Amino acid sequence: MQQPQHQQQDPFSYIFVGRRTFYLFSSIKDILRLRATCTWIRELFNAAQLRDRLHHSLGSQAGLNSFERVADKRAREITRQVQLLRFDDDQFGTHDLLAAVCVVEEGGWDEMAEVIELAGQCGCCDLPVILTADDINTHTNKTAYVSAPRVLAQLKMVGRHVHFSDDSCLQLFQHGNGEVRAIRDEPDFRLEVDPPLLAGHLYRQHRQPHDPPVREGIIYSTANAGWVSAAYGLYTHASVSSFAKFIVLDHFRETHQTNRTSITLNRYVGGDRLDDLLTESPHTPVAGCTTTVSCGGDRWLVLTDSNHNFVARIQIQQAGNNDVDVRVVTTEAAVCRSGAFKHRFPVTTQLARVALGAVAPYVFDGQVYQQQQQQQDDDSDDTIE
Repeated sequence: MQQPQHQQQDPFSYIFVGRRTFYLFSSIKDILRLRATCTWIRELFNAAQLRDRLHHSLGSQAGLNSFERVADKRAREITRQVQLLRFDDDQFGTHDLLAAVCVVEEGGWDEMAEVIELAGQCGCCDLPVILTADDINTHTNKTAYVSAPRVLAQLKMVGRHVHFSDDSCLQLFQHGNGEVRAIRDEPDFRLEVDPPLLAGHLYRQHRQPHDPPVREGIIYSTANAGWVSAAYGLYTHASVSSFAKFIVLDHFRETHQTNRTSITLNRYVGGDRLDDLLTESPHTPVAGCTTTVSCGGDRWLVLTDSNHNFVARIQIQQAGNNDVDVRVVTTEAAVCRSGAFKHRFPVTTQLARVALGAVAPYVFDGQVYQQQQQQQDDDSDDTIE
């Protein structure tokens, strides 16, 4: 039907109307541009529309959801989706909603999702992590947010929700001279983001601009009941996210009793499996592992996820002369009082066999290597770390 001339609108305006406006544009840049240039369109992107857009973007963002197995009322095992991150957006105004949509859609959250999930496993945060307007506004504007490496910008918001036993948190402090500090706003707690590395350095060869290497010297000390600076530059991490996961695991290691088994092996046994793990890109996922940590040329492989009621990992550390120390560490409850590690901690052993592949028999079964009659004594090596 023909409308009177004074009631007619530009036909283009109709495509913005409706609950599914948030599907129309693939980028938040489109919305920001239209809001800035078209006054009559600005009202169509109101708080309700932006809130719908935010919820849709969070739900579709890869990595921000994990899955856990739970028992239903009939004791059957079912899979349930667990959200890792959401926003306390009920009271958000338009400005905060725009900022929230921006940080969700500006880049992927895969790396930060692994940090959040690991922190949840280690008891350092409740899931989902709920970001507030204060968290978002740690960045003064969109330009400030996108000017930093993406994972560092995300950690600046999320880190304050990762808490430790000394009442500290993984907070980042940004100073006007560009200096970044972590946990404590003190000079010895500074992070060197994207430090200079030798041309042949593994972390330089596989550097990711959105998640660059980090150098720091922060450790958790049980003697001091908190975080201390051991020596600046003590640790070089493959990435910002690897640094964050290392901090979570270092705190867990120092505050929990763990059982372990370890052995020193030649790095080329088992079809070069250990050498491959130490020389491949530190960002390469490892089969059977939920996440990995790369620090100082060593590699930690996390074996467990939210489906387990314990935390287990493998530490692969270079020992010189082509030797590598392999340590399997777990908080799994022992199923028997004595015996080999593989019998006392069967679930951890099963998980580790997948990650270690052909090296597993040397670690768990006493298989000899390099013509040497070296057999692991699991009974004597089951120690408390």
